[in-house]
Amino acid sequence: MRMKGFTLVELILAMVVSSILLLGLSNFTEVGVKGYFGTVERNRLQTEAKFVIEKLSREMRHAVPNLFPSAVSSGCVSFYPIIDSGFYVVSGADINFLVSDSDSDVQSLQNLSLVINPTRPYQSMNKIDNVFPLTHVSQATGANVSGAAFTLAGQSGDLVGGSVSNRHYIFDDDNPVEYCLSGEHSLTRSSDGVPVIISDKLNVSKSSLRYLPASVQQNGIVDLKLTFTMNGETTTFEQEVQVLNVP
Repeated sequence: MRMKGFTLVELILAMVVSSILLLGLSNFTEVGVKGYFGTVERNRLQTEAKFVIEKLSREMRHAVPNLFPSAVSSGCVSFYPIIDSGFYVVSGADINFLVSDSDSDVQSLQNLSLVINPTRPYQSMNKIDNVFPLTHVSQATGANVSGAAFTLAGQSGDLVGGSVSNRHYIFDDDNPVEYCLSGEHSLTRSSDGVPVIISDKLNVSKSSLRYLPASVQQNGIVDLKLTFTMNGETTTFEQEVQVLNVP
């Protein structure tokens, strides 16, 4: 009876062919894995970039209009978030105003300021520019007055160029919010003087952050150009954020 099997040469050839096939398959798998992780990293970078842009846009769109104190080319943008807003009326020597939060009281307004028709950066403003500290505000009284009505007694004489729609804004003049391009890769947000890193994947040298003051033709605009970089992947976003609230 004749025995059947593999010769040594056939076995070696089979091993060589198998090795070549496995090597090709491993290279193909490596390309696929690298492509997958590259896609994940690009998606992660895009997600972080969109988060940063959305956060910046939302905060700046709801800031007190025209009170952006930073210089145009400083690489920082500062603004004052609106804490509350409402309407006012001049009554003799007094300014009576309403706020939207019905639970507000005199104590909750003590450390805040009220501004009417802001037209210049706050760093150059004084009392004649319609900023009124609420240190001596009093609760308004009367049959038709709700609990959210207050009075600034004897201060209407300091009001210059009131709001067409009788709007006012309340803000904390000791606590501006500031976004800055910092170092080589960071965008920081400061509140209460404490900077917090919002993103550490910026190419700061290719990014810019500036406020363009309001003019006769347009409202104030925050011009954003942010370039995000991670593992060789680069994404650049350019956007103009208009401050929606107007006097």
